[in-house]
Amino acid sequence: MEKERKNGPAGQKRNRRRKRNGTLSYYYRHALRILKRRKKTVLAAAACVLAACCMLLVVWALVRGLSGRNIEAEIETVENVAGEPIDTTEPLQENAYPEVNDLISRYFAALQEGDEETLTTLRDNTGNADLLRMQENSSHIEAYTNITCYTKPGLEADSYVVFAYYEVKFQGIDTTLPGIAPLYVCRNADGAYYLHDLTQDEEASAYANEVAGQEDVTALYTQVNEEYAARLAEDETLSAYVESYMNDMMVAVGEALEEQTAEAESAQAAETGTDAASEEGSEGSAESSDGEGASSQENTSASSASSGASSSVPDSGEFTVSETVNIRKGVSETSEKIAVCYPGETLEILMKQADGWTRVRYQGQTGYVRSDVLK
Repeated sequence: MEKERKNGPAGQKRNRRRKRNGTLSYYYRHALRILKRRKKTVLAAAACVLAACCMLLVVWALVRGLSGRNIEAEIETVENVAGEPIDTTEPLQENAYPEVNDLISRYFAALQEGDEETLTTLRDNTGNADLLRMQENSSHIEAYTNITCYTKPGLEADSYVVFAYYEVKFQGIDTTLPGIAPLYVCRNADGAYYLHDLTQDEEASAYANEVAGQEDVTALYTQVNEEYAARLAEDETLSAYVESYMNDMMVAVGEALEEQTAEAESAQAAETGTDAASEEGSEGSAESSDGEGASSQENTSASSASSGASSSVPDSGEFTVSETVNIRKGVSETSEKIAVCYPGETLEILMKQADGWTRVRYQGQTGYVRSDVLK
């Protein structure tokens, strides 16, 4: 009986309902009934979910935009620092500052006249050897013409690295000879410009030397050097004069320095007031005089040798030295020595200058060598 009841019509109906309850359609219809009964609650929940999604999208967009800007800023910063080099080199300016031009013009006028007082006032420091060389130069030079100032900014405000182009006319020679004088111009508290001695300022000297190696400055030197060589080649009289003039000038400066040293030591010995001190002073003077005399003789000998061998020294290009050569930062005996070129080594001659110095490049450094020691 019990089995028949389970397998009867009612039991079969319940079995069919259980089977339908396990199908997808059953769950779908069941969900619809729930939605109909709780329609308002479901709509509110859906609205909240939609609003939350919108907020998330807005926040995501803002974060991405800000991070993108930061990345661009970082990329720009990195490129500026470590990427492709940024060309910050200031171009050469020609005759851009009238006051600087006036200073340089007065300087060359004093050079031509051998005006020691004016030269001293225009420079913040002028060594004795420099003054003697300038005065000796003046006896050979008739005029400086076509003075042009090419400038670049210096280290400080109102300071300039000046490459002063000039053409020098020697006594009795018609053809002028071009040259460049590298100078450093500063402005004092009174607003007046003056020539700064780079031999006493290592930082400014290194900076000026770096500027001199920039492409446009090098091109200017090359242009002037080519014209220098061309005029010497065209005028044999000028070429011969320049060779002898440079040697004679160095010898004359050496002799003048020797004479001044001897006079100073004699005066010092005379002031001692005692025989012993006087004798010691005399002996010291004699020894010093002998030393200076030997030095002068060596200079004279070197000058003579240089005069004989000067024809083998090119106006530009590579040159192998036969004696030890000191390379200095500036055109002065007191200028800092930046390198030493030993016999058998090669340096590059950039330009022979009319002031008795030669601009050279050695082991990546640019400096100056006394023209009479190149042989």
